[in-house]
Amino acid sequence: MGYVIGIDGGATKTRCAAFDSEMRVLAETFGGSSNLTSLSQEEVRHNLTDLLDRFFLESNLLPEECSCLCLGSAGAGRKSARKELKKILKEVLPQSHIFVTDDAISALTGGTGGGPGILLISGTGSICLGRDSTGRVCRAGGWGHVMGDEGSGYDMACRMLRAIVCAHDGRAEPTLLTQLVFDYWGVAGIDELTDLVYRSGKGKSEIASLAFLCDIGYDKGDKPAVRIVKDCAEELAAMAAAVAEKLALPGEELPCLGAGSVLEKSLCLRKHLEAELREKGTGLRLARCRYDAAWGCGRLAWEQAGCVE
Repeated sequence: MGYVIGIDGGATKTRCAAFDSEMRVLAETFGGSSNLTSLSQEEVRHNLTDLLDRFFLESNLLPEECSCLCLGSAGAGRKSARKELKKILKEVLPQSHIFVTDDAISALTGGTGGGPGILLISGTGSICLGRDSTGRVCRAGGWGHVMGDEGSGYDMACRMLRAIVCAHDGRAEPTLLTQLVFDYWGVAGIDELTDLVYRSGKGKSEIASLAFLCDIGYDKGDKPAVRIVKDCAEELAAMAAAVAEKLALPGEELPCLGAGSVLEKSLCLRKHLEAELREKGTGLRLARCRYDAAWGCGRLAWEQAGCVE
């Protein structure tokens, strides 16, 4: 029957893997970003073409035996982006069925193993998606850093920066976060911090990279840091509760799978999120993902090929 290819297109790197009908990995390779939101069409075209060329060269798999390719990309939320990505992939695999979807859908599929469940992602941004046993998909969050991304690394970092300036003004209590951020970014005071935030060209990812410092403050008992962690956990729990309510079916319990760099690395955030989920009476229990997004793309590819229900 051949094989399928699943491509997890992240903001910084892309993983390409081939799967047989039993979802066993036949070969894999890695390449640069395939995110049309952060890169030009030509850069994405080059990265995807180079990735697949190297993949076929290294794997010795025949392109004509690929039944379907599924790309889950962080930049595929817009219809125009999906159309462009599909066009690029068709140039490399003209004989294969091509399916392009949002990276959150492939992460949900991988996290749940293709079954029902809820996926809560907190990385640079945040989103919650869920699927019930009928295949119906619902979401909450994922509205970007201006309108949303509550409980994300970016949200946590912005709350930290606000706590620092409020402490500087005398509007709030002093916080250990001030010196932690000063040291991490190598600034001598509040003026240098302000210049770095607003005039250095630092983007969302660079701001979000501060989030891990909140864990250090939390572990030292810093009250503002503890409050920020609790507030972010409450925001994430609200997303999960909203999705659970939309998907609720009689007698059906859905696992809540935590993913994303912040939720995977922050033990204190996970602890408070678990407490918030219990307090809200959602019936959800935080768990680890079964498989990754590349696996999810492979599963979706087999579904598109008509071999999986």
